[in-house]
Amino acid sequence: MKIVRSHDGIIAEMGRRTIGLDYLGRRHLTQYFVSHAHSDHISRSLTNKDVICSSPTSIFASMRGIQMNQVGSSELKLIPNGHMLGSSGLLVGDQLLYSGDFNDRDRPFSLRFKPPKAKVLLMEATYGRPFFRFPKEHDVVAEARDKIYDLLNRGKNVIVLGYALGKSQHLQLFLDKWFTGYKTYIWPMISRYNDIYRLFGARISEKTEASSASIPTMMEKGGWLLYMPSYASRIAVYDELRKKGAYSISFTGWAAYHGYAESVNVDLALPLSDHADFEGLVRTVEEVNPELVLVTHGFTKDFTSTLRKIGVSTGSGTLRMHKLSRYLA
Repeated sequence: MKIVRSHDGIIAEMGRRTIGLDYLGRRHLTQYFVSHAHSDHISRSLTNKDVICSSPTSIFASMRGIQMNQVGSSELKLIPNGHMLGSSGLLVGDQLLYSGDFNDRDRPFSLRFKPPKAKVLLMEATYGRPFFRFPKEHDVVAEARDKIYDLLNRGKNVIVLGYALGKSQHLQLFLDKWFTGYKTYIWPMISRYNDIYRLFGARISEKTEASSASIPTMMEKGGWLLYMPSYASRIAVYDELRKKGAYSISFTGWAAYHGYAESVNVDLALPLSDHADFEGLVRTVEEVNPELVLVTHGFTKDFTSTLRKIGVSTGSGTLRMHKLSRYLA
């Protein structure tokens, strides 16, 4: 077996078989695996192709205009990995485990990644520097709750920012129970994804949809909460709301950086992520206990260096091509 990384993604070569792991290119491969439906892990080139993925991932892809044919495999096993609804890692026999983007902490409606043993672990390192040690999510949510309560009770309006798919749903699952007595709005894109979460049992409360057209009416009243996608901090209606006094809070692991809030045009940024932090990455390696770790996405060189210092065998930090024959007997 060989693992090959190009600008289009990762390919596992197994003799004449080729498996694309979150592969974004147009090369014809034997099989394709999609870990989750975020836009940086899925491509329109998968339209009408047979793809190994979870049912939620297939539905979310369809909402993005990518009609894949969801299939299963007797030798390739999906492993839920806690990143978002439907996100999965992939286990090839007991030989290779591909983590995908993962979270090693339990959250409402999302259990942590519980990786199986494997000889080779191919994993993400989004927060692969020791700097990224996040506080407990309970503490972050408590800080956000208290801040939002204070603002709403003073008649202020609050904007909550997070990725439209995944993060926004987790934020609502964290916060809904605290703000049932307040007027709560939601951006249409987030609302559509909420509907899919509810299909699979998530108890996300119903909210009034907001839009650019309804904003003027909303601004006539104070003390409301609005969920918007992260990119909204770059659109005109967001600037208009802030000029009228709305307070914005962004939730992301990158909030660990000093000055992050100012750089993305928000009032407050809190470190709550759908990815494992540095310590979570290390714990996952310890759980899998592989003979070899290959690192992709994020701070690959930094995390590879850390693993080598603690005695873990690793491949190249850039992961261009790695032959696995000595590990996969």
